[in-house]
Amino acid sequence: MLVISKYPHDASLAARARVAGDVVFKESDDAAALQRLYAEAAAVQPPEGAAPHAAAPCCLLLQSAALVHHIQTQGLPEQVTRAFDVVALTPYDLLAMQLLVPLQGATWTCTPLDREPISRDSETTVHLVLLGFGHMAQALALHAALVAHYPNYCRDNRLRTRITVIGDDVAAERDAFVQRYEPLFEHAWHRTLHLHDAQPTLTLHKPRYEGQRKDFVDVEWEFVHANLQHDVVRRKLGEWARSPRQLLTLALCSDQTALNTEAAWALPREVWEHRIPVLCYTHDSTLPQLAIDNGACPTLRPFGLPDCNPAVLPPLLRMAQCVNYVYDHCFSLPQDAPITAPAIIDTARLQPLWHALQSVTKQYSNLYHAMTLQSKLHSVGHDTAGADDYLALSADEIAVLTEVEHNRWSVEELILGYRPPTDEEMARVEADITLKRALRKQMVHYDLRAFDDLRRDATGKNVQVYDQALVQGMPLILRTCTTN
Repeated sequence: MLVISKYPHDASLAARARVAGDVVFKESDDAAALQRLYAEAAAVQPPEGAAPHAAAPCCLLLQSAALVHHIQTQGLPEQVTRAFDVVALTPYDLLAMQLLVPLQGATWTCTPLDREPISRDSETTVHLVLLGFGHMAQALALHAALVAHYPNYCRDNRLRTRITVIGDDVAAERDAFVQRYEPLFEHAWHRTLHLHDAQPTLTLHKPRYEGQRKDFVDVEWEFVHANLQHDVVRRKLGEWARSPRQLLTLALCSDQTALNTEAAWALPREVWEHRIPVLCYTHDSTLPQLAIDNGACPTLRPFGLPDCNPAVLPPLLRMAQCVNYVYDHCFSLPQDAPITAPAIIDTARLQPLWHALQSVTKQYSNLYHAMTLQSKLHSVGHDTAGADDYLALSADEIAVLTEVEHNRWSVEELILGYRPPTDEEMARVEADITLKRALRKQMVHYDLRAFDDLRRDATGKNVQVYDQALVQGMPLILRTCTTN
């Protein structure tokens, strides 16, 4: 794998990559990293008339989250995508993925937000609380929104995953984050509390079509202007830690990492008594490890950028290609054929189908889908230990997970820049279904709506069947990626 990095801890990254046999280029800034990518792509272009080479995996680690989002939504030049399967991330993104997602090739155990299965009948919700909202916290918040989707929201849409951000300096970072992911926040519930004001204020944002269309975003947000010393913050942390209806995870994520260890020591005692996982972002784990060893902070989990491991990306990319294979199978079936998952995955076709997408955004869509396969199985009680345990799902499990998949996909598409149609755009599509594809090219997706409001596509099939086929194919995808 090729690794191109503007990265603050390149020494550890380069050492790990050399062991894995990767080629690493360390660049001075994001612009230089892009120039290196273009130069490497030009160097491997086949001569005119020759058959194209198979694209090689490339991890492009950039410092700017805004630049990564631009690549995800707008793509890369064709000469680059012909040469490389590029996954552009910040190092904080890569670390967040390792923390929250069980990945093949990982050298540590992840900290799943749903440490207990959340079934359709469960009253329990996931709650991630971030203290600070710098680069690391924003990456954790984003990836939590990508992976934390559970069946009980399908029964009661008040049971959303909640992401709470607390900090004295939340305002500027919050505004930039909300603007970057504008479609998501336009259609999600979120509120902002100012606790330092003489008269504390609360601003509540409702989804744009609240009261007109059914709720379809299963993640809600809370931004709290305060610090850990505030009485209200400490009281709420204690209540959340004690609550039997919350799976709480805390993340201490100030960019001034020395403050995170101090914050761990100052957390309310209920956090440790109820063994709440506490992630502590640090450049030096000596002091956090002392607090673990002496029993003061038994569930503290120190982590830092040197822990980033690009080796987790090729297996995840292969899983994403298998997701794409199932999609392609469904859309290739005759119009009158029932939509079902394939019986096998022809691994020789994974790369050609991946490049036939011709869309970096769709590649990320499949990548984000792949990140949630095991958590979906976990929510219906399948804790898999090996390839032999990836068994077929029951009809009831498929029905539950089909709706979960649509809810997950909806949040992912909003993050990738798509928005639902306006009433006028919806009426136009309903009059002529062929306009659906044209609007999609304008980042308007007709299927961004509640699961039970999904409509028929140009083939006459309700688009729910595609989510159902993908769920049916989950055990096959996992078996393929585990045994091949």
